[in-house]
Amino acid sequence: MKRNPYLEDRDKNDARANLPARLKLLLGVVIALTMALIIQLAFLTIKQGPAFETEVSKSDETVELGSAQRGLIYDSTGKVITGNKPEAAVTYTRGKTTTSSEIAKTAKILSKYISIDTSRLSDRAKADYYLVTNSTEATKIQTKLQKQYGKTADSWSTTQLSTYQAQYVMNHNLDKDIDANQAMIFQKMSGAYALSTTYIQESGVSDKAQAEIGERLSDMPGIKIGESFSRDYPEGNDFEPMVGTVTNESTGLPEDRLHTLLAQGYSQNEPVGSFALEKQYESLLKGSPSQTVISTMNGVKSSDIKYEGQAGDSLKLTINSAFQKKVQQILEDNLPSGDVQGAYATVINPYTGAIYAMGGVSRDSKTGTKTANPLGNINAAIVMGSVVKPAILATGFQKGVVTPTNNTMYDQAIKIQGTPNITSYWNQGGSPVAVDAPTALERSSNTYFVQLGMKIGGQTYYPGEQLKLRSDAFQTLRNGLAQFGLGTKTGIDIDGETAGYRGPTTGANIGKYLYESFGQYDSYTTMQLARYVSVIANGGYLVQPHLVGSVLQSDVSGKNQKTVWTAQPELQGQVSLTTDQWNVIKNGMYRVANGSDPHNTGSSLHGLSPEVYAKTGTAETTTNGHSTYTESMVAYVPGQPFAMSLAIPGLNSYLDGTNGRISKEIINAFWDTVMNKPS
Repeated sequence: MKRNPYLEDRDKNDARANLPARLKLLLGVVIALTMALIIQLAFLTIKQGPAFETEVSKSDETVELGSAQRGLIYDSTGKVITGNKPEAAVTYTRGKTTTSSEIAKTAKILSKYISIDTSRLSDRAKADYYLVTNSTEATKIQTKLQKQYGKTADSWSTTQLSTYQAQYVMNHNLDKDIDANQAMIFQKMSGAYALSTTYIQESGVSDKAQAEIGERLSDMPGIKIGESFSRDYPEGNDFEPMVGTVTNESTGLPEDRLHTLLAQGYSQNEPVGSFALEKQYESLLKGSPSQTVISTMNGVKSSDIKYEGQAGDSLKLTINSAFQKKVQQILEDNLPSGDVQGAYATVINPYTGAIYAMGGVSRDSKTGTKTANPLGNINAAIVMGSVVKPAILATGFQKGVVTPTNNTMYDQAIKIQGTPNITSYWNQGGSPVAVDAPTALERSSNTYFVQLGMKIGGQTYYPGEQLKLRSDAFQTLRNGLAQFGLGTKTGIDIDGETAGYRGPTTGANIGKYLYESFGQYDSYTTMQLARYVSVIANGGYLVQPHLVGSVLQSDVSGKNQKTVWTAQPELQGQVSLTTDQWNVIKNGMYRVANGSDPHNTGSSLHGLSPEVYAKTGTAETTTNGHSTYTESMVAYVPGQPFAMSLAIPGLNSYLDGTNGRISKEIINAFWDTVMNKPS
């Protein structure tokens, strides 16, 4: 039998060596394809996996944010001072991976149905819109830039390349024919973060536009007819300067807070409080928008509310709106003409710091135009004059230079080398007249308080001498005023407060110390005066003024409110005086408003019931190149939650009594409006 050679050699040769050549080739191809598949799967899973997950998420699920009502602002009686007026709006919710070209396409369609304000259209946005809608030109510009910058252009990031392209468009005015309305819509849409909702048109959307847009929502991904809320003022627009305003889609975020607000998650044109209470309490007033998950499966959309949203918290102020209106009207009706710059009045509860009214009128002395300016109470620094004399007397008591039983000095002409002579208005001849502290307050004796100030500064007055005060005299006097809150911010819960102005105290200005001692140098705000007179009224406690009395939290609908915070008195310091020392000060202030001295300065307050305690003030100033005066007033009613301050800068007539007339009307209005007169 013949042997098979293949069987004999099978253990001697590798079986693969006996395979046909084509089978070997096929096996190699299979192995190569398998390796390529493994590598590709690894690449897709590790490198591009997150991108595909995002794409799937984009297709299957997005989150739409709804609108949220801003919190309301009420007065102390529950009347709405600042409310919300609902209006139809066009909104845009940006998808997770929405491209600029997709945004441009939507903007072009939407522009057919709405026209928006283009005043805030930036040159960069206009150039970007040109590049997105002219891809061929964008490519040509890129080629030109690469030739111009050579290898440097190879290292540019996508953002840097876009910037250079946009700059090229702007430099060559290539976007001159771009539709501004389309570009502005593109700018607003581009400014939205992924999955955030922004307003394209916040108000003024016609019924026709709503219908046309509603019919074409499928052509404009992310566009929706929604609702916006604009602020309105049911109790009158005069409250707007005090409570503040809210930005809208046309004004955008305030420039000075733009980056901070963007970092906090605000969109470019999202409403935000711009000043005053709206700004101060932005975090409370701002509502939380609802979140709705929009899912797509097999071409069918479904929605599920993830978060119902929350209306912003509301503020209940200490302001009585009816009284506020009366104070405002009293100031306007009694404001003199000439160089008068305005009038400001604050009425406060001296025990709690709650503000009942904060009226203010600014006047253009050239045109006579009057403007409501309640914030002038906190940001208008004014030289107030003699209203500060009770604080000077208190400092004299504390330093031991006068006592409740030994406080008589001569009202006389003050003649210090190198300084002008100083006299009191009622004793301009300067003949020495003995007056005690209560009489000095009632008559508002300037020279009494100059001598008292010198004693506080370490020098007893003798006619013709040089001023030889201690080096710390100015600071000592200012510290005495500061313990009453004069010259320091009150800390009131509203934006824009000033501390006033403190003049220089060295060199040639040392003589200004004499004027500081009767209120004719440093400047203060009317709100500071209110806190100051409150210290006297409440027995020595420095209480922080406030406008917000409580915070109310609402449900989703903005109803069913509950109080979640109530203001408590905040003590900022204490003035230490004995009962006898306080009695001297209060006796002098009683005599100002009720005394019978022939030189009494508060006669316009006589006859009020209940009786008030007060101090008048007059300061010499210069306005529009003319010699003018500021009249001021502080007043309180012992044992009652009432104190007030008043300032009128720029009067042309000396001691014309405007401060007394206005004060009397405000005091009577308080009893008529806020609370009944005590029996």
